[in-house]
Amino acid sequence: MKALDKLLRRWQLRTMGRLDAESLVRMGARRLVRRFHQVAGRVPAYAELLEERGVAPGQIRTLADFFAHCPVLEKGDLFGRFPLHRLCVDGSLAPLTAVLTSSGQGGRFAFGLSTARQARRATGAVELGLEHAFQTDRQRTLLVNALPMGVRFSCSTVTLAETSVREDMVTALIGEVAPYQDQTILVLDPLFCKRLLDCGRDRGIDWASLKVHLVLGEETFGEHFRAYVANRLGQDPEGWTRGLVISSMGVGELGLNLFFETAETVRLRQLAQSQPDLLAPAIGRWAGRTPPLLFVYDPRRIFVEIGDMDHAGFGALTVSTLDPSLMLPLLRYRTGDRARILDSAHIAATLEAAGRADMALPALPMIAMAGREQDFLPDGRAVLDFKDALYARPDLADGFSGAF
Repeated sequence: MKALDKLLRRWQLRTMGRLDAESLVRMGARRLVRRFHQVAGRVPAYAELLEERGVAPGQIRTLADFFAHCPVLEKGDLFGRFPLHRLCVDGSLAPLTAVLTSSGQGGRFAFGLSTARQARRATGAVELGLEHAFQTDRQRTLLVNALPMGVRFSCSTVTLAETSVREDMVTALIGEVAPYQDQTILVLDPLFCKRLLDCGRDRGIDWASLKVHLVLGEETFGEHFRAYVANRLGQDPEGWTRGLVISSMGVGELGLNLFFETAETVRLRQLAQSQPDLLAPAIGRWAGRTPPLLFVYDPRRIFVEIGDMDHAGFGALTVSTLDPSLMLPLLRYRTGDRARILDSAHIAATLEAAGRADMALPALPMIAMAGREQDFLPDGRAVLDFKDALYARPDLADGFSGAF
């Protein structure tokens, strides 16, 4: 069975690799109108919202109809206003097997609800993503989930350890288990990452003797921070020959790992950091000194729109879920983040004109993520610039907590 699962994952990756980003987005768009009718017919709260806005499901026949008439929704339109069961398919919580709470930003919690079937599909997506990024089907892998307790995922292709934010537990695993694996993947947030590096330094952990990847979630970070982490792990942050330091973004009510970096997008952002005038026309003139995170996403899983765009193309990130197994589907849902949809062909042409045609781009579609909508000061300056400045001088950063 495991051999068949490996073959399936490799077939999925090959199939995805044969399609360009534009074709994948078109594939997701074709699913969107069909998904709308499924949700409108089976989710009581959504049907009520459509009636309030004067939208008859029968008038939504094309993608243009969907954009013209379907409401854009925020957390307050759904969670807290409707009983939870009315947000679910068939108005029922009976299939519920797991709940993930949001961060509660804005004083209101949202919830991600899962069924057993959905959990199995999520596990498959995690395994596919890990194989794509880290070749976990071919390398013995220790994966340490050091995210705050409550953020959990399952995976059958790795040795999985869950520590929450306990740096002593993580360093113990690194010392006792990691040397017997081909590689180790740490999933954690930037603030805890700094604590872990400090703890590892005090305990004499020889990071450079191990192949270690970091997947950072929860919040944005800059290239000074990435370089600091990579150097403290004994990695090469220019070539990434030993391990990767990448970001992953999820939304509690929508799912985990919706958007994620790859080796290609990391190198692209590093180039934007060192030569901002080169890439700004292709990825959007960003606020401040620190470039946005450059993410890819699977357009078969979500459809992405940007609302209320500014002159640089950045606006409100709006997501529609496409997975028919979801218990709590969401359409045109604003996440509270600012982002810009990227044109891979434009980026490729920009790189070629600059003599950097050797830089590979991912097959999946890309977005530029500027951060949370409230992560900007009244005068327009980006909070990310201040966070990243803490790591511009590594010798000083060793003495900082990293908390900002």
